[in-house]
Amino acid sequence: MKVKCIFNTGKALLDYERIPLGTTDITQYGQLEIGKEYLVMGMIMTDGYLTYLVDDDVINACPYQFFEITDSQLTPNWYFKALTKQDKNYPNQEAVWGYYELCFNDNHYAQLVDMEESAMRIYFKRKIETEKIFADNALMQGIV
Repeated sequence: MKVKCIFNTGKALLDYERIPLGTTDITQYGQLEIGKEYLVMGMIMTDGYLTYLVDDDVINACPYQFFEITDSQLTPNWYFKALTKQDKNYPNQEAVWGYYELCFNDNHYAQLVDMEESAMRIYFKRKIETEKIFADNALMQGIV
């Protein structure tokens, strides 16, 4: 899935939307650039609130309201996991969509937030695979 950034601060969110994320009016998410298109590498439902996993200077889970969808295609390398009481990250995370490690390695997202090299390597490997899928699909559709 691809999205275009239309907002980059907490000011774009309604008051009740800020609470689950601890966001204020001046909270800025990484270096999100308004007007720039981003490849969504995952979606995380936290306390009933949806975020998109994107990267600019850092990998960050950003409120979905910051974006408009430019390509709604979900690639074959995406998975889904609904978390239960038995999962380490429940109840903070309720559901995860994205590449395999994001969904099925309980520590992977925390390792991304901490910028651990092994997790970053996996993330960018999966990103390259996903970009190739989009490029191949565009070629098949005669878009490029």
